[in-house]
Amino acid sequence: MASSHFTVRTLERYRPAVAGDDEQVLRYKAALRRASARVGTIRLELTGLTLTPASVMLCASPSDDAIERFAEYLAEELAGDGWFEAGFIRDIWYANLVHFTGPPDIPQTLVEWVAARRSLDLGASMHTCADLISWTFNGRHMVPATLGSEKLGGSTG
Repeated sequence: MASSHFTVRTLERYRPAVAGDDEQVLRYKAALRRASARVGTIRLELTGLTLTPASVMLCASPSDDAIERFAEYLAEELAGDGWFEAGFIRDIWYANLVHFTGPPDIPQTLVEWVAARRSLDLGASMHTCADLISWTFNGRHMVPATLGSEKLGGSTG
């Protein structure tokens, strides 16, 4: 899936158009390159589903401290450019599976369906690179654009 992802850090408020050669983007890419070199492959155990008012999410638990270290390294490397989530520490790792454009027709059925799948052993996901992504709305759904990609240091994939 082109838009499936685990967000490590949000860097700024939404901008409808972001160019790859934007001055801020160039600094973000440099910080991503430096942080990525400091951590190896990230493994996340896929543990079940959860529900928010806006989406159904796939939950993940870190297999080790690699993703937390990566988040810390990225914060360090961003320095002042990391202002948007300064002091924020993620306590849940997830990928959105379904985004709602309005209230579900039968909300209680959805709540019960997700609750029955809260704990599942869905395997693991291995991450060997990190991407800098910008999102735009095309009138129907959000579309990702990759502004930069870095292989994680020590990753073989």
